Amino acid sequence: MCNLSEGVMRKGVAKGIAKGRAEGIAKGRAEGIVSSIRSLMETLDFSAEQAMAALKIPEAERQSYLDLLEKQ
Repeated sequence: MCNLSEGVMRKGVAKGIAKGRAEGIAKGRAEGIVSSIRSLMETLDFSAEQAMAALKIPEAERQSYLDLLEKQ
């Protein structure tokens, strides 16, 4: 392979790794927040909305966490 194509390939692989890492971090963060919501719901008998308010989750993000709660 020529140097140019090797450089392009390495750059593409690096971008793919970075994107995968970012997606993994985002997924892990979301799972952690859902776990916290569920914990508050179980231990303090909070509704999902009360739990998200206690965790200071922005209104704009709440529906996505409600969707994740329903899926799990």
